[in-house]
Amino acid sequence: MDQNEIKKITEYIFLQSNPKKADLALVFGTRYVEAIDKTYELYRDKFINKILISGGFNEVTGKNEAEEIKGKLVNLGVKEQDIILENKANNSLENVLFSKKIIDEKIGFNNIKRIIAVVKHYHSRRAVMTLKKHFPKNIEIFPATYEVYGFTKNNWFRKKKGKEKVLSEWNKILKYLEKGDVEEL
Repeated sequence: MDQNEIKKITEYIFLQSNPKKADLALVFGTRYVEAIDKTYELYRDKFINKILISGGFNEVTGKNEAEEIKGKLVNLGVKEQDIILENKANNSLENVLFSKKIIDEKIGFNNIKRIIAVVKHYHSRRAVMTLKKHFPKNIEIFPATYEVYGFTKNNWFRKKKGKEKVLSEWNKILKYLEKGDVEEL
């Protein structure tokens, strides 16, 4: 890859994480504690007062992602009544589709104007593209990102894991655009 390709991929994949007050945080399930830290920070700093955690069984940990994240958030001081669980999703599309049903049933989309998607830094674009495709168009969706795997937006192309994860996202977005699972921002 040359510098132009790196710049193009970096600018496309990594969305700016610039949270503002929202009606709900939608946490994409993961086994990484950084997601818990980011979600707690948003709650503590009053960017959100409701959290929807979406994530099913994690094969690596042998535990349910949503339930694990909830337990750790409650231990940090998040009120249990401020957390809603979606504990079946096994991929990003399911996170969005299953969460959409829960929001519709438990909150109502007419009560939501802004959603913060809590996602890995390199997954931010695909997550927001998926939400944009499947959620009502009048809802503003933006990411609050966290870093994992020891790479950043500025050095991903120098690290083996960074290249693997970022280029995988690049390819998944192309594939999912073709399938119609995501919508360009």
